[in-house]
Amino acid sequence: MPQRKQISWAQLRVGLLVLVSLIVLGVGIFFISGQVGFLSRRYTLKTYFAGAGGVHEGAEVRLAGIAVGNVQKIQLSPYLESDRAVEVEMKLTRHYQDQIRADSVATIETEGLLGDGYINITRGGPGQAIVPNNGVVKSEQEADIKQIVQNANDVVSNLRVLSSALNGITDQIKSGKGSIHQLLYDETLADRMNATTADLDKLLSRVQKGEGTLGKFMTDETVYKQTVDSLSRLNQLLEDAHHGKGSVAKFISDPSLYDDMHKLMARTNTLVEKMNNSQGTMGKLINDPQLYDRLNNTMARLDTISMRIEKGEGTLGKLSTDATLFNSLNESSKSLRDFLTEFMKNPKKYLTLHMHIF
Repeated sequence: MPQRKQISWAQLRVGLLVLVSLIVLGVGIFFISGQVGFLSRRYTLKTYFAGAGGVHEGAEVRLAGIAVGNVQKIQLSPYLESDRAVEVEMKLTRHYQDQIRADSVATIETEGLLGDGYINITRGGPGQAIVPNNGVVKSEQEADIKQIVQNANDVVSNLRVLSSALNGITDQIKSGKGSIHQLLYDETLADRMNATTADLDKLLSRVQKGEGTLGKFMTDETVYKQTVDSLSRLNQLLEDAHHGKGSVAKFISDPSLYDDMHKLMARTNTLVEKMNNSQGTMGKLINDPQLYDRLNNTMARLDTISMRIEKGEGTLGKLSTDATLFNSLNESSKSLRDFLTEFMKNPKKYLTLHMHIF
């Protein structure tokens, strides 16, 4: 029979050392790979994204920034929607299951600007249902780093264009073109500004000394007293009006004025209504077309007569244009005036009665 070999203590120690080393190596590899909860119970959740966005299998999954699991599998989803093209399966520690609820949202984020990607899940509200094992967490696609870089490139390009335009403007200013060059380099403007500042300083000095109208207004107490008196009188006037004193109060608070205005407006409305209905003289004057036609015909005849007078036709025309007729009338008027003068001096000469007896 073969003899059984006895294992020496040295060999046993070497074996135990190798076994412990292998265990430590396995645990180290496990932690280095990002696995969470070495002995904890785990469950599975899924989420969907338009793209993996730098996330790989074994990537970390965080709940409100705290590591709670890892990405188990990444594959194309069976759905045709563009925002659900990639299916991500996650293994999470069951201890945090009651914190991931129906309103939780999964997003792909990165460590810094160019770091590794990971999935972050927001903490759910207390009134929402807990996402069960193999359930689906809602997702939102954050801006991809490539898109961010592209936008940054666009911004840089726009800044370059703006910088080029500013350089062009600066060159024009330096070459003496435009109003900005005059503003920056023309000493005349600076001299004018200095002169204006000096004049303003003199004006302020005069005001402080009480000289001039503005200085008296600022320093003379009489103006202040007059202003206070005016305000006091205005306050007294308002007080009297408030208590029903004076004509202003009666004008404001007397109901008879309102009644008179109301009656006047009622009468005015009645008058306007009658005029619209062609009642009365004013209504017929406004609405009767015959009156308009008559006035129009009258004006036409007056225009005809005026034209005939200007042409010298008719008696009025000759009277206004023929100097002979005017002279004859003038001589007749003069003769009549001489006769009346003579008659007033010696009326017996013209009123003598002759009596004959048969």
